Amino acid sequence: MFKKVITVALFASALAACKSTPPPADVPLTNLPAVSYKLPLNQPIDISFNTYDKCESYGDKGCTKYGSIKLGNEAGNVIVEKRTHNGAIGSGAVYTINETTERTSDSNIVTYQPAKMSSYQQGLILPFPVPSMDIVDYLSNTQFKTKFEIDSEYPSQSVKANFDRLMNKVRKNFRIYGSNSKLALDDYYMLDVEGAKVVMLVESFPYRNGSKVVVNAVVQTQKSNNNVIDVASIIKSVEAKIAKVINS
Repeated sequence: MFKKVITVALFASALAACKSTPPPADVPLTNLPAVSYKLPLNQPIDISFNTYDKCESYGDKGCTKYGSIKLGNEAGNVIVEKRTHNGAIGSGAVYTINETTERTSDSNIVTYQPAKMSSYQQGLILPFPVPSMDIVDYLSNTQFKTKFEIDSEYPSQSVKANFDRLMNKVRKNFRIYGSNSKLALDDYYMLDVEGAKVVMLVESFPYRNGSKVVVNAVVQTQKSNNNVIDVASIIKSVEAKIAKVINS
């Protein structure tokens, strides 16, 4: 009888180990600074946050630990979940971000204010630690795309030579957010503008007596001193620098 009681107790303990620990109380984050984006009125801009699900540790039978970030939306708020898992169970931190939009005379200002964080741990036997995250830094490190055209009096071959001479080629490990693809084309160039990294695909075509240069750019923003990222100003600076290269 004693052995049966022990067996039942161990079985019940094993079942309990498969459950999640009780969730702790939400942690308020309203003391953290908000991150704002000044967007131009005359062109639509989609801000992309970094999302991924990738292996972080390998064992004899394959991946033993994954790290991921995913986004959601709930009652008008942005939900950011950072998770560590083994493919089935894991631990995570869930951030609720209040999103507001204000229109001014020269821009749309989108503001992201961290509101609260909740966490969870699935499994009681050696559960993964709750992953840490600098949420303000995360909200500041985003990407957006822009496209523009510039006419040049020089032939397309000369324009291409200017880019090769005056600009750096993109790093091969640069990744577009939300994608696992990495850039590997020779016509991609990179420059730094106002603290942002700009990756560009530059194409030039014969046009009238010169050429037309078409630039498709991905801008990766960085955390600023005042937590305001002026997208409109970055775009103007990119266009000005490219125009200078084209006409050098």
